[in-house]
Amino acid sequence: MRKRHLSFALSLILPAFSLCAHAQSAAQSTTKPVLKLSDAAHADLIRLGGQMMVAGKAYEYDRELADEIGPRLTGSANYVQATDWAVAEFKRLGLSTVHKEGWTIPATWEPENLASARMIAPHEQRLHLESEGWSPSTPEGGVRGKVVYLGELKGASVQAHAAEIKGSIVLVDGQSVDSAIQDGFGKLFDALNEIGKAGAKGLILGIGTTNDAPSFVGVTNFNGSIANLPTGNLGLEDTLLLKRLLARGPVEVEFSFKNHIRKNVTVNNVVAEIPGTDNSGDYVLIGGHLDSWHPGTGAQDNGTGAASVVAVAQAVMASGLKPRRTMRFVLFGGEEEGTIGSIRYAEQHASDLVHCVGVFVTDTGSEAPKGWYTFGRADEIGALQAIQPLLDSLGAGGVSNNGEYTFETDESAFLVKGVPAFVLWTPVDKYFQIHHKPSDTFDKVNQRDLNLGAATVGLTAYAIADANNELTHSSASQVIDQLKAIKAYTEYEDMMEHHVLQ
Repeated sequence: MRKRHLSFALSLILPAFSLCAHAQSAAQSTTKPVLKLSDAAHADLIRLGGQMMVAGKAYEYDRELADEIGPRLTGSANYVQATDWAVAEFKRLGLSTVHKEGWTIPATWEPENLASARMIAPHEQRLHLESEGWSPSTPEGGVRGKVVYLGELKGASVQAHAAEIKGSIVLVDGQSVDSAIQDGFGKLFDALNEIGKAGAKGLILGIGTTNDAPSFVGVTNFNGSIANLPTGNLGLEDTLLLKRLLARGPVEVEFSFKNHIRKNVTVNNVVAEIPGTDNSGDYVLIGGHLDSWHPGTGAQDNGTGAASVVAVAQAVMASGLKPRRTMRFVLFGGEEEGTIGSIRYAEQHASDLVHCVGVFVTDTGSEAPKGWYTFGRADEIGALQAIQPLLDSLGAGGVSNNGEYTFETDESAFLVKGVPAFVLWTPVDKYFQIHHKPSDTFDKVNQRDLNLGAATVGLTAYAIADANNELTHSSASQVIDQLKAIKAYTEYEDMMEHHVLQ
């Protein structure tokens, strides 16, 4: 999950999940079904579910991605290898129109060495710091300066402290970030950019959850560009130490790292199809992002999602099923830098989105699924009711219509264009313990739970691909009403203002 594409945003809004199931129980019971399944279609779904649970390949696909390919920073050699792997597997399975679709990212980013950091005053001590994603390298010899803590990260606050910031190293933490995101993530990036413009030598994001495993979030302005000053990510305990010492007097630190940056690089999404039988051109899209952060191997974020996408294709082919509408499988790049790959895909396919009857994205790890996130549309909840007994058998019959996570992953590029959009709903308590950390590795993945999630995706997407349904596209005004209803419109306005969405 980019999850707004700053991963720290999720940690700030995590408590909202406890409200989701209760909020939707009433809405679900009062929504009329909009999906009609024949007895034959119902039997096909049972067949597909059995295939995915008994002989599903999601676990093995995730192992190959995480263990054999490894971390998949967007545009890196490992990412390219992962796209080649996906193309080869889709072709081996016998899918149609298997290909890559390229788009350009302003810059790719990879660390060339381990960062080094230490506190110099009031005493010397090693600090646990890593280069933040899409940060420029430090100058030769690193950066050194006094630390200035900003508790309120807003443009006006940065300007008010400009004299202190100039020539200093600025520290912001979760409290600082919380003060900024209330006005939107674009405003957060505006404030971070202002720190560089004010003449800071460097920026430290103290948003780690432990000293050994700081989170990686990416200071990319949601577009894959390089930040305007060297930015490091500091461990939790070290951040707290610096804040305590700053309350008593001056603190001075230094840090250094070198990153390999390439400008204007072509990154590929991977696309494949199982053709529908009705020749209408209509399709469902099953998607997830193939890229990951680098300290771990991206087994959960989003190896599980990418593996599920391929596993659904494998199971449909192995079951010999022929859906009425085409099933299109898309693995996106650049999600971690701002859902760039899915945004570019939606732009490139603007003319055929009218034929997309549903988008199904998975990007919340491999804990046992609860059901689906929907985004303010009663008809989406109604569409799920027809297959709720089957989803209930997987423990995944729930629906969450809470708007907290509307712009957290790749469904958002389609949702804002009126396409019915769904994101797999799983618990995330274990997920966030390893999210964007060195511990995001394959040993954390539970095979049974991953199969349950993949089966939920497969059954739902196949049902809507194959059945008569009344899901339609929302108009522009309906999208606005929809986003307002789930309290996501302010965030949408912020993203549009900062040219994140088109």
